[in-house]
Amino acid sequence: MTDLTRRAMLAAPAIVGAAATLTTARAAQAQGTTAPDPAIPTFRYRIGEIDVFPVYDGLRAFPLQDGFVTNAPLEEVEAAFTADMRATDAIENPFTATLLRIGGRTILVDTGNGPQEGESPVGRLVAGLAAIGVAPGDVDTVVISHFHGDHISGLRGADGAPIFPNAETLVPEGEAAYWLDEGEMSRAPEGRRAGFERAQAIFAGEDLGMRTYAGGDELAPGMVAVDAHGHSPGHMAFRVQSGGDGLLLISDAAHLPFLFVANPDWSVRFDMDPQMARETRRRLLDEAAADRLMVAGYHWGFPNVGHVRQAGGGFELVRIPWPA
Repeated sequence: MTDLTRRAMLAAPAIVGAAATLTTARAAQAQGTTAPDPAIPTFRYRIGEIDVFPVYDGLRAFPLQDGFVTNAPLEEVEAAFTADMRATDAIENPFTATLLRIGGRTILVDTGNGPQEGESPVGRLVAGLAAIGVAPGDVDTVVISHFHGDHISGLRGADGAPIFPNAETLVPEGEAAYWLDEGEMSRAPEGRRAGFERAQAIFAGEDLGMRTYAGGDELAPGMVAVDAHGHSPGHMAFRVQSGGDGLLLISDAAHLPFLFVANPDWSVRFDMDPQMARETRRRLLDEAAADRLMVAGYHWGFPNVGHVRQAGGGFELVRIPWPA
């Protein structure tokens, strides 16, 4: 039996479980009974003994313009959109956090865009947790990959109180050293000032139970932090291992997969150190392909997980099948 076949067999019960969740929600809606919002997608898969749930926070759309990929002509970027059967007038940018159940612990990796005023296409993370039967108070640990707003804004509610009141919040030491430092803020470009102000407001006080971690630290049994700097100064990925099965959560190391997995030497305008980000991207995708790991990205849509394999000068994402 090949390793790939064995992984597929291990994942199958989880995929069936995800289908059952969707079916139950739809049936309950038809009967007029209380159920999770059927408009919120749910999905579950397993890494050995670890349950993994992508948690959808929503999607923003904005015009595709020259400069979104900073080192490729707009014509080449548009061609990549066309090859992926997408219109070339807009970018759809999805946000998907990850919830893990490890040894009785409930761990949330990143928190989305946070509460929004009025109707918004994002800020759906708490509803996404409810759809899988998880209340904010059930979360034991929040792990932050980096301090960009779409990853940390869901730590606090509109009133400023912690959304996850019982959770310890683990943050990368490199991110805390940069974004919470007044000297760094004074030297940063003007366009980055709002990011500093947001991070400093969110992490003010002690009510988040903040603790820093570094690359190589074990954050939970089988979950190890991996240095993935470049997208931001202390950006982190995570290797999750249970038995012979592994998952690489690469956070924002590769943005939209049809652009940056397929073309790992392209740079998205959000990368703060483009050269380091490109080196990190290739290293992580090489590792995932060589070790035949499951791999998940924050901006990969839903479900945001699959395998990557080498294809030409880049890689191809092969997603987990969506349950019928």
